[in-house]
Amino acid sequence: MHKLRETRITLGTALVLCAAAAAVAAVICAGTLGWRTDAVQDKLRALDRVVSAHYVGEADAETVADYAATGYVAGLGDQWSSYIPADQYEQFRMNSEGQGCGIGVSVVSTADSIRVNLVYDGSPAQQAGIQKGDYIEGAAGLTVEKDGTDAVVDAIRGDEGTEVTVSVRKDGTDAVQQLTMTRAVVTQKMAWGQMLADGVGYLRIENFHDGAAAQFRTALDALIAEGAQALVIDVRHNGGGRVREMSDMLDPLLPEGTIMTLRTRSGDETVYSSDEDMLDLPLAVLIDDQSISAAEFFAAALQEYGRAALVGTHTTGKGRAQQTFELPDGSAVNLSVEEYFTPQGNSLADVGIAPDIEVALSEAQQANFWFLAPEDDPQLQKAVETVR
Repeated sequence: MHKLRETRITLGTALVLCAAAAAVAAVICAGTLGWRTDAVQDKLRALDRVVSAHYVGEADAETVADYAATGYVAGLGDQWSSYIPADQYEQFRMNSEGQGCGIGVSVVSTADSIRVNLVYDGSPAQQAGIQKGDYIEGAAGLTVEKDGTDAVVDAIRGDEGTEVTVSVRKDGTDAVQQLTMTRAVVTQKMAWGQMLADGVGYLRIENFHDGAAAQFRTALDALIAEGAQALVIDVRHNGGGRVREMSDMLDPLLPEGTIMTLRTRSGDETVYSSDEDMLDLPLAVLIDDQSISAAEFFAAALQEYGRAALVGTHTTGKGRAQQTFELPDGSAVNLSVEEYFTPQGNSLADVGIAPDIEVALSEAQQANFWFLAPEDDPQLQKAVETVR
């Protein structure tokens, strides 16, 4: 199950706990590869001496080593790089590949509720009758009320082939159903479409993980077959993903030319391009401050080619691409290794892109973003008006 929440460890916490990890880190680094940075070696050895001489508690070696690594990566000062502990890496890897193991839903969690915002096609949840908007009240004997949302979400996750019983309540009702499902590996729902009024097709891109481009092409072809005369493409609340997937989605929407350029620290460049075949329909793209990475470059390319009007609010401004490196103990680091640039050679780092037509959601609309009906979404309505 993909949970729409991010947990961060503060730099201060990471550095404090880094002290207890010094002995582990020092032995591993010095004994295998040798130190690459004198400052790191000196700092960790000094901390090791202090901890060894004075610390009165007990520490779990694996836990403090994870915090040491977290502090190291946080010390780079790059908000887009991150350390991934070994027990979280498999979930991270599967998510990047557009998959997950569970019942096949995406949820929006608050302090006291879990609500389903996506049900993946062919998933155990879909087969059990779970729908968008349903509330999850509990799972595996735990409840949101007594145990909290995090505990319930964790209880739903598990190994492929195992069973879990989930308590589900339909929106607007008090009746709670007990649904027993067998966990399975499922493919995320990453792109889909629907026809709106007056021949306007709506395409939602949830992310750009592996397989998203194929889902996008299927949805696009279906809308064209239904007679779509214009398109609104929604990349709001889209955290990005693979550049290749983004490029494959843009190809049919752009004329021949550069889509994106990636540049390494040594100056080597990778250039993604589109061919001359182009679907010539009016386009609008919905963006917001949660349109990140590939999502904002998707919008920027269409804007710079004059192919689409951007509607919504200013984007985040990410300008680096990451690569994941697995470490010997099964953990990994997701590290910024390239800078990337728009078709016109612009970096969006700390700048982002501004919409052509600014439309903001109210606080209530933002809180209910995933469940807004088209007629209650002013950004979508303005985009539809624009392409008409």
